[in-house]
Amino acid sequence: MRVLVLHGMITNSLEYSEKLQSYLGAQLNFVRLSKSAPIDIARGYELTVFSGPQPYSGSVRLKPSQVIITAWGDTTSNTPRLIFYEVTWAPLRDEVKNRFFACFESRSLDPKVGCVPFSNALPNSDSRKAINGSLKDNLLIAGFADATLVLGPIGDVLRDDLYLAMCMISSDVLNARGISSQQDLRKRCDLASAVPESKTAAAGRALEESKFFAVTHSLGSFLLMDAQSRVAQLRADHHSSDEVLRETLAFFLLDDATIFMRANQIALLQLSRLAARCTPEPCPNRMLRLSNDETAQPLAQMTTYVAFNDVDDLLGFELPPYLPDTGLFGTLVNVSVDNPGFRIPFLFKSPTGAHINSDENPAVIEAIVEGFDLPKP
Repeated sequence: MRVLVLHGMITNSLEYSEKLQSYLGAQLNFVRLSKSAPIDIARGYELTVFSGPQPYSGSVRLKPSQVIITAWGDTTSNTPRLIFYEVTWAPLRDEVKNRFFACFESRSLDPKVGCVPFSNALPNSDSRKAINGSLKDNLLIAGFADATLVLGPIGDVLRDDLYLAMCMISSDVLNARGISSQQDLRKRCDLASAVPESKTAAAGRALEESKFFAVTHSLGSFLLMDAQSRVAQLRADHHSSDEVLRETLAFFLLDDATIFMRANQIALLQLSRLAARCTPEPCPNRMLRLSNDETAQPLAQMTTYVAFNDVDDLLGFELPPYLPDTGLFGTLVNVSVDNPGFRIPFLFKSPTGAHINSDENPAVIEAIVEGFDLPKP
């Protein structure tokens, strides 16, 4: 069983899933057998950041995302039974966010760490009230600024990093089946080259049938679902191209899999994906980005999305009921949970506990490992 683990906003350190892995391993009576060093995801291209016509060449080091592979199994056979691929996409996010936003705005960020001034302009020297300052630094600057980046062109780089992580996992699956050649981790992962044209169908079946699921948190849930939708639409738009089909094989892993989302911002950020059509045509509103929904195709995905939601989580939302009608998503399941955290009965519960303590919720761990029965619609 292979598992993709993906973090959300605020998280910025490697090995962030250690606690989650240990609880899942304990539920299965597994022990950790091995753990790799961090592996840089090779993009195979360089980027320059622009603001309007102005390029900021060299001012932002677009660091690679990283993967740590950890194997778990029982002590008797010492054979890997559960393999985690922990993807950390924070390095690029923090480089861009700090350089263009947090270095000038945040009171908690050390200006001596990675902050190169654009000019001699100085930040506002007024002191913030303790609670207001903490909320602004920890919720808005460290948090929702991440979502803003994900929705823009920098987010397309992160989605590509996620695609390359999925490609890495797919390559391991196909190499174990003898269908593809082993990928060189120092180069961009490329299934179109690794999988012979004659084995495209076999590779697709092998990935669909492989034992795989994903565990995401917070903004990472939207990032994965959004990337999957982009790749699936690409596959549908270029159905006649065998090369494009092999390029998108990595997301066949999710076609009959389950994604467990611990808190998510999908309902909120999906507002940025709403399109509009203007009548009459040509549209007099020159600002309107016209929808191309007449060419969009249902993606017929079979992925099951399970969202664990704590009603007291300020940064988590229920999966909205309109999404299945778009034809872009598979089965959506909302599961109400009560994550541990400080509380005052009927008045208050720690928003932090509600958002991040799903790792310590035994009901969530049991549901991921053991599954649960869904009532018929």
